[in-house]
Amino acid sequence: MAMTGENHVANLPDTVAEQAIYWFALLLDGSETEEDRRAFARWLDADPAHLEAFRDIERLWSGSTSLNLSTDNKVGRRAFMTGTAAAVVIGAGWAFAPHHPFADIRTATGERHRFSLPDGVEAELASDTVMSYVTRDGVNGVELHRGEAWFNHLATGSDFFVAAASGTSWSRGGRLDVAAYDGDVTVIAEQNPLIVRLGSAQRQLAAGNAVRYSDLQIGRPYEVDISTELAWRNGQLVFMGQPLGEVVRVLQRWQSGKIMIIGEELKSRPVTLVVDLERSKDVLPVLASVLSISVHRFTDYLTVIRAA
Repeated sequence: MAMTGENHVANLPDTVAEQAIYWFALLLDGSETEEDRRAFARWLDADPAHLEAFRDIERLWSGSTSLNLSTDNKVGRRAFMTGTAAAVVIGAGWAFAPHHPFADIRTATGERHRFSLPDGVEAELASDTVMSYVTRDGVNGVELHRGEAWFNHLATGSDFFVAAASGTSWSRGGRLDVAAYDGDVTVIAEQNPLIVRLGSAQRQLAAGNAVRYSDLQIGRPYEVDISTELAWRNGQLVFMGQPLGEVVRVLQRWQSGKIMIIGEELKSRPVTLVVDLERSKDVLPVLASVLSISVHRFTDYLTVIRAA
């Protein structure tokens, strides 16, 4: 990333928001110099709007966590002055995801893995998925810590369950898919019915239907297009008129780094697209030409999408 050295001031974009992205990417990349750190300190002090813009970028990066950059915070503004911004940002936000070190099986980012569980249930894990084997009341099942997994429970002759977040999906024979991201869980009954329980509430899920739940509530079953929802098993992602923000969220599950969208209107722009998972990194340049958007890859860790 060539944004260091004596020409850092000349490199600054025109708008405050773009300047904040510039500094964020530079510090995240870790290639900043002492001169860059001093220039960043001067930029922060020059206008309260600069600090607010930088916080906005950090919030977009982390999703919800916000760094405290006040002058009396030991792991805040002072950390940025000493060049440890990348470690602070990653520790506070996007990269601070539970690692579940004792989980039984996991996939890397971009990887799919198919295998058989100890009791003969077939399973296929999507990208960045973490799962453990568990037993409840003598019944074998799994706990999905994060990610997405498909199961074929047709030939075992015994019950099987998938626990995710605070809920549990029970099968007496069938094919099902469970996705758990950021506390939200989606369960799909591909073949044969399921029972999904959350506390005292439960839903009967017919084949071809799905249901969503969080720690607090469970929704109503709804019909889904199985071929679209489970296209990842065939090496594809299919989007039919979905908001760009949702498309980016799904793409990030299959790629390293963070993709940020600047602007709520842009996040809601509809996208119809079929993605080849073997070439998922080629998608954003295609979207840039089709949607007339600007895609700027600052580092391996950060790509920013904004209106052209």
